[in-house]
Amino acid sequence: MFRLSANLEYMFKEAGDTLEERIAAAAAAGIQKVEIFSLDGRDIKAVADALNKYQVTLHSMVVDPRIMLVLPDTHAKFLQVFRSAAEQAVELGCKHLVCGSGTGAPFLKRSVSLLNVVEAIAKAADIAKEFGLTIWLEAVNTRVDHPGVFFSKTEDTLFVASKVNRPEVKVLYDIYHSVAEGENVEEELAKVKPWLGHIQVADYPGRGEPGTGNMNWQKVLQQLQAAGYKGDIGVECYPTVANTPNALSFFKQLLVAANHDVTPEL
Repeated sequence: MFRLSANLEYMFKEAGDTLEERIAAAAAAGIQKVEIFSLDGRDIKAVADALNKYQVTLHSMVVDPRIMLVLPDTHAKFLQVFRSAAEQAVELGCKHLVCGSGTGAPFLKRSVSLLNVVEAIAKAADIAKEFGLTIWLEAVNTRVDHPGVFFSKTEDTLFVASKVNRPEVKVLYDIYHSVAEGENVEEELAKVKPWLGHIQVADYPGRGEPGTGNMNWQKVLQQLQAAGYKGDIGVECYPTVANTPNALSFFKQLLVAANHDVTPEL
């Protein structure tokens, strides 16, 4: 069954600047799972209290994506940051940490860079196991949003996940980033299926909420079902209207229809 989670860094901003306010607004909109980037500069106790008060689950957090995992010299810092994020995640009941790659190093062959990332993630997997967490590897596009990043293709995260080959390491497949990179969603889902941990979405172009770009979301949901995915779908978009619940209404209706295997009345 498809369930919706919402990224509070981009969404529910109309509720206020704090995560606590956005958690309350998400709960009022019927959303039970939320995602964030980091807790830097935020009141962890207040966030924990809000999650508990409104019965909302913090579904994922991001480990600092600026660290260049292609360089072995950065791995000690990465593992330190990862452990700190893991401790915060446990405190907040979060089970998933998202890891990117940082930028690439032009002076290194891609094959060498990939193996260096494998080494870093394998060590992080030990920490994840210690804390009962799962790592989600995410590729982000270089064509629009993240020029220079190393993980730009789904095949990059798939390579690392399969090489590490541990239950603590899965792939986060972000459909917006994939389409922005020129990938075919159906083909990528078929490849990544054995390692798929989570789905994130936004429309393309524009990175607005589903229904504001050129993508056929009914077809995308059918492709997810065909790939055997029936879990959480994280919306990570820039809402095109001030009211986030209104922005999400189209996609929520599609999810309800897909869960009941009917054609939505739009």
